[in-house]
Amino acid sequence: MDTTATSAAPIYDVLIAERGDVAADAARVAEQVLAETNGTLDFGIPAGDNA
Repeated sequence: MDTTATSAAPIYDVLIAERGDVAADAARVAEQVLAETNGTLDFGIPAGDNA
């Protein structure tokens, strides 16, 4: 998520400046958790096998 671009809603830019970009932070953390748990939650099912 690109937080450097200005949005059409200036209030959103002010909120990000004051509170931080929570949506971007949550997306980053979700990607990190997914990367960390990829090997941990391996059930041995080949990718694309829905049976």
